[in-house]
Amino acid sequence: MRIAKITVEGHDEGPVVRVAGEIDLSNSDDLRNDIVHAVPHDAHGVVLDLTETTYLDSSGIRLLFELAERLQARRQRLVLVVAEEALVRRVVVLTKLDDAVPLLQGIDEALLALRG
Repeated sequence: MRIAKITVEGHDEGPVVRVAGEIDLSNSDDLRNDIVHAVPHDAHGVVLDLTETTYLDSSGIRLLFELAERLQARRQRLVLVVAEEALVRRVVVLTKLDDAVPLLQGIDEALLALRG
């Protein structure tokens, strides 16, 4: 059962992938594959919009760390968009994911960050 829905929107810098719903052990592998396949090799990276993500467990955090490492190996970047009031922001900050991956509040700002 898939408890998260992703949508992909193309931009010159790279795709914006929006995740609505929950990210947990039951769907993190599928989401990882979907996100990796959404990023062309010639993109600067990917913006992952977690504004509508309602739940993020440890497997979701691991997914985000692994995704950042995989993209870095391809010389691409992962940028997260998480609104100040988003439910998962606290998890991202508590796990120090924001030390490894830029954590921004808007899509336009995140697309600029992809360019580095």
